[in-house]
Amino acid sequence: MTIPVLVCDDLQKERGRLIGMLRSSEGARGVELAVETASDGGELLSMWRPERWELIFLDIYMAQLDGVSAARRLREVDDRCEIVFITTSRDHGMEGYELHALDYLTKPYSQADVDAVLDWFLQKRAEKRRELTVRTSEGEERIRLQEILWIESRGHTCDIHTLARTVSVRRSIDELSEGVDAAFFRCHKSFLLNLAHAAGIEKNRFLLTGGGSVPISAARLTESKSALLAWKTGTR
Repeated sequence: MTIPVLVCDDLQKERGRLIGMLRSSEGARGVELAVETASDGGELLSMWRPERWELIFLDIYMAQLDGVSAARRLREVDDRCEIVFITTSRDHGMEGYELHALDYLTKPYSQADVDAVLDWFLQKRAEKRRELTVRTSEGEERIRLQEILWIESRGHTCDIHTLARTVSVRRSIDELSEGVDAAFFRCHKSFLLNLAHAAGIEKNRFLLTGGGSVPISAARLTESKSALLAWKTGTR
């Protein structure tokens, strides 16, 4: 399995050090990392194209375009690649939350730190590639969990809302909830939300990253806020 990775740091020595650690990590995990490099945020953005990288290691403090600014611009066009910020402090926790950062590497980081980040990335990657198998009027279908926005119960059927379309199946929301993973949260008796697509909460609704919203029942509002925070901070 080959995974495309970018290391963005304005110091060549730091880029080389991190690449060396990544090379030490990949063999034991049965993966091959196809690593590219960029020397600042501007170069990263000029190199970007859809699905070019799955994982980006991005230094925050760079002389030209800094990592946080580059990440903000990147997130305008790409919300799928994972970002690991490299920093000398944890003062950018709020920015990391807003930009859906996977993790941080705090300098001076160790081989064990890089191993832990890569393990966390591979775990999330495997979860993203999981599928929900359902039977529709057209036969059996497999839907990637990461592409599901939310599932809505309507009597004896459920509508599975995905990035591309809506699939209707004659199964209960309770049955479907057994086939999804920890990214999904029952925010209402009739709605099962994929937290990976949640941008935030406004009053009694989840706001979605691509627009639109999903209702939250009054009884589950506090739990919904806790679930979203746990998901964004990687503790769910």
